[in-house]
Amino acid sequence: MKLKLLIIMIITKISDGFGNQLFMYACGYAASRRLSTKLALDLTYLSTNNLRNYELDKLNIVYDKIFTVDNIRYPLNIAVRKILHLIIRCQYNLFREKDTYKFDERISNIGENSYLFGYWQTEKYFKDYREDILKMFTPNYELSQTCKLLVEKVKNSNSVAVHVRRGDYVKLGICLNLLYYKNAFAVLNKKFRNLTYFIFSDNVEYAKQMFKDMDGNFEYVENASSNTTLDDFFIMKECKHIIMANSSYSWWAAWLNANPNKIVIYPKDKQSITDFYPKEWIMVE
Repeated sequence: MKLKLLIIMIITKISDGFGNQLFMYACGYAASRRLSTKLALDLTYLSTNNLRNYELDKLNIVYDKIFTVDNIRYPLNIAVRKILHLIIRCQYNLFREKDTYKFDERISNIGENSYLFGYWQTEKYFKDYREDILKMFTPNYELSQTCKLLVEKVKNSNSVAVHVRRGDYVKLGICLNLLYYKNAFAVLNKKFRNLTYFIFSDNVEYAKQMFKDMDGNFEYVENASSNTTLDDFFIMKECKHIIMANSSYSWWAAWLNANPNKIVIYPKDKQSITDFYPKEWIMVE
């Protein structure tokens, strides 16, 4: 195990699911670019929590990974792990965000030896480096043949990605209802003809039942690859338009979408009155 300590750099905490990892990386990358210093990732939060996988290693990003328990050949108890990542944090000036969904202007005053602790869920932290991020947030592995065919299909049709998030949202009681999706479909159907709705969900069977009585052309993305989370993401972001869930996963698919005429629809929720959603996106109840 090697810890690179006392090196001038920006360190950003990486934790939670894929969408949150993208936010954390993007903020750290932007800060390191602005300050012309190195970037390192603290992966200890993922290493001590087996509920989420580290996904950024499948992208074309640049960083200096300083520490992860996965690099150790023997088990450590939680107390020792906490001490290890505290050692890392204490070497640097801790900058903790005030509000997850609002831009914290204090970030412009951080030094080049700072530890970023937060979710940083607004494009205001990294929008100036959009072109870099578009290039980096691409797969560094070959997509499956099924995925490639689906990418071509959505590119060559009047496609709309529809994200239906279930999973942990069911227990949390924050799943979106059918009315939201009906209202979103109505917005797009007024603007375009011959739309094909590509449904992405962590519970495809539920989504099929949800939309079974809806008129329109629906296709359900059922990808059996070992990289389903990322493959689905790269298909989703290639659709012409996106109906988001209340999720950082589909937020990023929408933000990375290169269609200059894209319509992005998002649900009215507690994030709606913050900096989370770009102003040009459309809110639907």
